[in-house]
Amino acid sequence: MELIPFDPPFYAKNAHFQTVATHLMQKLPGYVPRIVGLVHETAVVPTLDGNGDKLVLHVHRFHDHDQPAVLLVHGLEGSADSLYMIKTAEKLLNAGFHVVRMNLRSCGAGRTLANTVYNCGLTIDLEAALEFMRRHVSRAIALVGFSLGSNLTVKFMGEDRSERDRQVIAKGGRPLRTRIKDRIAEVFCAISIPLDVYASCEFLDSDNCKLYREAFMKDFRKKIENGKFGPNVPDASELDTITNWFEIDHLYTAPSAGFKGAVEYYTACSSKNFIPTITSPGLLLHSRDDPLIDPRTWEETQWQRYPHLTAELTEHGGHLGWFAHKHPYFSDRRWMDYRILHYLLEWKDSRKIKVKRVSR
Repeated sequence: MELIPFDPPFYAKNAHFQTVATHLMQKLPGYVPRIVGLVHETAVVPTLDGNGDKLVLHVHRFHDHDQPAVLLVHGLEGSADSLYMIKTAEKLLNAGFHVVRMNLRSCGAGRTLANTVYNCGLTIDLEAALEFMRRHVSRAIALVGFSLGSNLTVKFMGEDRSERDRQVIAKGGRPLRTRIKDRIAEVFCAISIPLDVYASCEFLDSDNCKLYREAFMKDFRKKIENGKFGPNVPDASELDTITNWFEIDHLYTAPSAGFKGAVEYYTACSSKNFIPTITSPGLLLHSRDDPLIDPRTWEETQWQRYPHLTAELTEHGGHLGWFAHKHPYFSDRRWMDYRILHYLLEWKDSRKIKVKRVSR
């Protein structure tokens, strides 16, 4: 099936319009499906660090035939119910994929089931979700991450066990000290990727992103007030003097993740560091005009060295936007969902062996 390239309307080439438009369209009657999928179950999965935290997964699976499964991972302060998660799940389910929508630690339906928080490098939670899927949903799995979730996705596909053990220790658990035998996910899609988290933080802290930054800080305040970042951080009153995201990460996120400060946290967790060690095929989709993410790292990466990776940079699209002309394949104008589905259908069609689901 030939790929239809992204083509925005002439009035929709502004980066902020692209970023906001697809989200505002959820207000339209019938735009968001009232019932997602044929079967919707909720799974509560313990985290691998053994500290008592739990993850909440929304599982959509078919019982009458075998199909590959897709794990969807949301972005900063999103949840399994974020619009892009719902709409992507809808397209995948209509194409016959099982779908699991993940709430990162302390997010969405799982916000009261975890005493600690997610961060842009906490891939052990992806491993827990993927292991659950392999046991209970399908042995053929694809991983799809959006924004911060895409950083987690790329990092997960390229890191080693020592990095996962570091995360476990930071959360108060015992290291697993075993080799990573496989990545569980056969393929992946990473959408709107902050390859260099430090550079992207500088973008988020610019005047151009003030509205986005204030929205994220409002959500973070609730987690800080609830003590999700542990005892060794300032209390929520400190937020009254904080005006940028770097200080949020430096004072709260980095210490809770086991780092001395924001610079160490950004350096260790930026997904650009893990691209050279990825061996699985993947789609990496980004827009040059993304208002939240610095494009320079993308342009500096020598993608030709990784022929198994499909790296696509569009001129327009904003952040998780890609608002397009209407087309029969994406009548809701969401080209991003179409691109993900197109890539995963190619993977599905290329598999030689019929999927066999694990008995429950």
